Amino acid sequence: MHIAKLFEIESKSDNKLFIDNSLSEYKIIARKHVQLHIALSDLASETKCYQYWIGKQKKLNADAILDKYIYCLKHIISLGLYNSYNDIDEIEIEPSEYCLSDQFLNLYIDINDLVISPSKDHFITLIEDYLSLGISLGFTEELITDSFSNCKKQLAL
Repeated sequence: MHIAKLFEIESKSDNKLFIDNSLSEYKIIARKHVQLHIALSDLASETKCYQYWIGKQKKLNADAILDKYIYCLKHIISLGLYNSYNDIDEIEIEPSEYCLSDQFLNLYIDINDLVISPSKDHFITLIEDYLSLGISLGFTEELITDSFSNCKKQLAL
């Protein structure tokens, strides 16, 4: 998937943010990571993939899942911009053999790897796994790119 355009779009959005100047670099990046965990948890909650009990099943809202997926992707791309990983042009997307709950657990591990040992390789793993999750959710590359381009939500710290 061509992600250079996503970096370009998010860069324009991020430039409109007013960052609290009283925060140290450490606090900013820590809050960005916490924000990403929260956004990912919100997406997992919307998919109901965590449910292991038998009961009345609510119908999933595909539009809400897509919105939360794109919002989380914005966080990931913004994190890549902040860490200057925006020279990545292409990401290979492979369908995952794991169930949704395992994919979410792997994404939490990917985020933690990025926190503990920030590197472009860890960022690439995170974005590959996240885009693979999108495929598992039934989203095409085109839908992801178009939805990202049309997203009006802005991140905030």
